[in-house]
Amino acid sequence: MRLLTWAVLVTASIISVMYGRLGVALALGTVKAITLGLEFMELKLAAREHAAGYVIFCLALAVALAAAS
Repeated sequence: MRLLTWAVLVTASIISVMYGRLGVALALGTVKAITLGLEFMELKLAAREHAAGYVIFCLALAVALAAAS
């Protein structure tokens, strides 16, 4: 299931970039980073402050990249 989720999100991001929808690809990449980060890095079991910091950093990075493009 994890591999399928990863494959679907990566494929959707690639298709978005191919059609010139960089914002959609960036949003999907952010969702992928948060989802896989919380799952594979086991941040869901970490202190809530660490998990929240990770999510906030991912969102801030996405906003900064969106503003730069």
